[in-house]
Amino acid sequence: MKFRCGFCALRSFLLLAIMFAVSMAVIAGKPRIAVLYPETSGGFKQVFSNIILGVEEHEEIDVVSMELPKQPDSGAINVWLRENRVESVIALGSTSYAIARELPDSIPVTVGALVMSPDGYSGISLAGDPVLFMENLRRLAPGVKRVFVIYSEKDSGWLVKLAAEAARKLDIELVAHAVESTRQGLLQYDQILAQASGVEDAVWIPLDTVVPDKLILPKLLKTAWDNKIVVFSNNPLHAKKGVLFALYPDHKSMGFDLANLAIAQVGAKIPPQVLPARNLKLAVNKRTASHLGLSYSKNYQRQFDIIFPSE
Repeated sequence: MKFRCGFCALRSFLLLAIMFAVSMAVIAGKPRIAVLYPETSGGFKQVFSNIILGVEEHEEIDVVSMELPKQPDSGAINVWLRENRVESVIALGSTSYAIARELPDSIPVTVGALVMSPDGYSGISLAGDPVLFMENLRRLAPGVKRVFVIYSEKDSGWLVKLAAEAARKLDIELVAHAVESTRQGLLQYDQILAQASGVEDAVWIPLDTVVPDKLILPKLLKTAWDNKIVVFSNNPLHAKKGVLFALYPDHKSMGFDLANLAIAQVGAKIPPQVLPARNLKLAVNKRTASHLGLSYSKNYQRQFDIIFPSE
């Protein structure tokens, strides 16, 4: 009898402890967020890892994550989400995004690690905020008065609108050409390279698939060097190859921002929204700057995250 009473007391204590833990979780109000990311390797794996670190650093959420196989089973993922009582999902990359679109409408989705445009889902695009591009252009190449950009309306139309407003405020003329195919884009590049000249002109290479970088970058860099045209980009590798500067996402900070968006989606507190990446790092090519007649103080250079050629 004493044993049974002791067992009852222990069971009651454990029950109370569980109830207390659940109550504290409710009081804490931490929604459970699931991060879905694809199986990959190399640089992409590091990008996903850094984004997840940023998500996990958010103190207002409880995070679980799942690495998706190359052929994920949406049914099994749904079961896993239910078992883990997930309230919101952060989908990283195209594979995760495709799976997330098959989830029940009751589970809000926030998308990351993609070049995206508004499509009914919340997310943060890998494309940097055009406002920050224009502001850095004004600081790094203050003589620029005109910026050319070639883009697809589907991928980058919403960003070009933001860029136009930012350029106007900085007294910069934005000459934007929307194209519908790679062929049109290449022809348009030929036209602007024949028109642009000197450090008062610049070319912005957006994070857009309409004209693949490998098709235009060599010719663009050679012409820009010969004619002293400023070129800037979303890709730090372009800065290594010779563009004046590039702005690219701080992936860990992006993860934290994705967590904020995911929290806001719980309970539909805000409508879906897509944002450009706003926590950006800066890569500058000093050799190109010198060729363009530009120089930067030591104090200013401390703000650069990467300097090419490496010192």
